[in-house]
Amino acid sequence: MISLVECVPFQPLVLAQIGWFKIMYYVIFGTIRNVPELSWMEGYMKYGPYKLMTAIATTATLALLPTAGYGETTITPMLKTTLEDLNGAEANVLIFDVDPGFVTDRHTHPGHVFIYVLEGALQLDIEGQESSTVSAGEAAYELANVPMIGRNLSATERAKFVVFQVGPAGEPIMVPAPE
Repeated sequence: MISLVECVPFQPLVLAQIGWFKIMYYVIFGTIRNVPELSWMEGYMKYGPYKLMTAIATTATLALLPTAGYGETTITPMLKTTLEDLNGAEANVLIFDVDPGFVTDRHTHPGHVFIYVLEGALQLDIEGQESSTVSAGEAAYELANVPMIGRNLSATERAKFVVFQVGPAGEPIMVPAPE
């Protein structure tokens, strides 16, 4: 249980400044400890059942905040399973539906990532490689542990893509990699 000493006042202004999409990503994939502005939430996150409750509470609160200027980017987890024959590997399948102009922070993936674009086009800037464009109906591969940035190429249209990652079980899908 969380003691009263560990409870910290809720900080909706910080949440509004960061944006609900990034916060939910950090909460769901366990990388919240890498975001100084959200470190106050980490105390809640170390208790397994509270991870889901924190994600739900954050979503509910942000739904009540004014949404002008905030996008409708969504991540839909489709499958997460341990690959028993691959010694501690895990497969994750997610569908991303991102806003026009969406850009990720610089990050790495602890596992091998395969992307299939359903709608729109993405630009992938992977360190050590030439920038590449992946359009609807095309697929791409991202090496594990190599810094990269991804973006929706359109300033007016959404992009939708499937991410399939095979990597170490229990690791987050994406790890921030500041320069």
